[in-house]
Amino acid sequence: MLRLTKQEYEERLRELRLLITDVDGVLTDGSIMYAGAECEAKVFHVRDGSAMYIASVIDLHVAVVTARESAAVARRFSELPVLELRQGAFDKVGVCMELQSQLGLEAERVAFLGDDLVDLAVMRHVGVGIAVADAHPRILEAADWVTGTTGGRGALREVVDDIVSARDLWDSVLQDYLRRQSVVPAVDADAP
Repeated sequence: MLRLTKQEYEERLRELRLLITDVDGVLTDGSIMYAGAECEAKVFHVRDGSAMYIASVIDLHVAVVTARESAAVARRFSELPVLELRQGAFDKVGVCMELQSQLGLEAERVAFLGDDLVDLAVMRHVGVGIAVADAHPRILEAADWVTGTTGGRGALREVVDDIVSARDLWDSVLQDYLRRQSVVPAVDADAP
């Protein structure tokens, strides 16, 4: 059962300055593919990467904290604007507290997006504990909010979009995207 109403969720989102996310089961669908002894493959949703750029536009820090270690994860997040990537982190509360100290934030200004039991303690620590739609039942029970999106299908983007909406910052986000793109001349509908 959700602990926050939609209105309470939006109020908390307005105050967030740090969003921490898990990887496996959140930014991926939880599948891990091995091709030989040395090669591990994961599939990431491009919209979650876009969410990290959007977060940078709205002054929201994003950190990625995972209990596993993977070269595929290191590669993916070397391409994106994340405050921190921490792999092999079983003590996610400890990492969260380090980041809070670094940024001078109280726990209420932090959200965590997770899916499995290793995420339970940190979800209880932060101001907004968010579960993906297909999270473990215990995580769903503990969550302040549950996304409509399953892990690996853009759940982080959903949360970032919710934050943009709660802060009424869509104009700023869209202006940033338009500024980064080259201007394409309008096409005359009557032209042959």
